[in-house]
Amino acid sequence: MARYTAGKTKLSKRIGRNLFLKGARSFSPKDDFSKKPYKSGEHGAGKGKFSKVSEFGKQLLEKQAIKFTYGVLEKQMTNLFKKANKASSDTGKTVLGYLERRLDNVVYRAGLSNSRSQGRQLVNHGHFLVNGVKVDIPSFMVSAGDIITIKESKLKSPFWTNFKLEIPNESPAWLDCTKSKQIRVVNLPLEADLPQDFKIAPVVEYYSRKVG
Repeated sequence: MARYTAGKTKLSKRIGRNLFLKGARSFSPKDDFSKKPYKSGEHGAGKGKFSKVSEFGKQLLEKQAIKFTYGVLEKQMTNLFKKANKASSDTGKTVLGYLERRLDNVVYRAGLSNSRSQGRQLVNHGHFLVNGVKVDIPSFMVSAGDIITIKESKLKSPFWTNFKLEIPNESPAWLDCTKSKQIRVVNLPLEADLPQDFKIAPVVEYYSRKVG
């Protein structure tokens, strides 16, 4: 499946804010975005500010911010909005809930990876079991009551032997991470558990023209 191949810092600069895509380095003052939080080239420097954009441009930027953060492609986002439109709840919050329930995100939120991209790679390589069954699909959505564990044979690998969490992390209330290297999904993410740094309304408006 196709993935974004541009440098992760470039993606943050394109949006205009740090999306923390580079794991521990994203939280460091040595990170390129921290030093130069603007696009490269003569039009990017200035005072680190981005040029004014239209309302449609703002919709596009916020959409891209969510896609880059969770590592999803346009088709995946479109399908999530189609699914959310069939639900009776708030469309934007429902989509964010779906994204939070992705297995690669759950692994990251629980502190078993230093970035979502690392979590996605671990899932792809078959490191995790959900209720005792191997799941190697990063977009797999967990459900309340699910138990996520690391495959026993993988625990002996150099990755887990040397693994150290290097990012600021506090597991959300909907995930129980009290047992070492095990995640229990207590309940589906509530509104208070959803990320607050996205402006979801413009994104809903954007996709309403595509899937409405």
